[in-house]
Amino acid sequence: MTELSQTTAHEISPEVTLRRARGQNFVVDWIEGSKDASFVARSIREVMLIAWGDSGARLRHEGVDTVMRGRTIAILPAGETEVTLDGPSTLIRLSSVNALLDGLSPANSEIYARPDPAVAPPGAPSKALLSGVRLHSIDAIKAPGDKPRLKMLRSADLSINWVEYNGLRDRRALSPHDHVDFEQGSLAISGDFVHHLRVPWGPDATQWQDDRHVEAPAASLMVIPPRVIHTTEGLGEGHHILVDVFCPPRADFLANGWVANGQEYASG
Repeated sequence: MTELSQTTAHEISPEVTLRRARGQNFVVDWIEGSKDASFVARSIREVMLIAWGDSGARLRHEGVDTVMRGRTIAILPAGETEVTLDGPSTLIRLSSVNALLDGLSPANSEIYARPDPAVAPPGAPSKALLSGVRLHSIDAIKAPGDKPRLKMLRSADLSINWVEYNGLRDRRALSPHDHVDFEQGSLAISGDFVHHLRVPWGPDATQWQDDRHVEAPAASLMVIPPRVIHTTEGLGEGHHILVDVFCPPRADFLANGWVANGQEYASG
């Protein structure tokens, strides 16, 4: 687990700092700045930008201005976007690992010096059917009936689950599961969590591991490898926001029609 608030901050412009961590296929940026501070985001692919607090940002892409309110997810096209904060803000930026052009190193980069062969490559990004900056209000996104705790959104090469609730999660209704060939990044945005992790037993008993129960405060990223059984619950009675990150987008969620903006991209 990487606690972003404890990592070295990159100064990307006056009064704007960035802390970065990664999975094998994706990058997570925690960006903080003061009112009216600005920075320029450059990428060769789409990225997601999340304003989850009260303040949002003003975006300028190819000469077009867009106002991003708080509690909004913006999908930024490839190219250059100027971001100006409307107030003291924390923004989250999500991208595929080769999308950004700033050359900044993730705090946990040494973990990926040798790629995990169990993680499937992301493949080519999907083709967006709409142009320009696209905004999605978090509160307007509907959770699918089959997954009432999750709001799902995608970009060309990522998908996310937005999980939000108050108080404790029902410990009689947790959801331990694993993934065959992809990582899950679980980013704690608000509140404290505990990740429950179990490595399945194989025939080689020397490789068995004890279960882990890892406490995760806000501004922490847990990257869960393939085959590791996992579930997460909020700690305490406060407000909890967790964002799960996947690269490439979850094909099973898309096939079930659960992703709110799945129609924005060409299938196949």
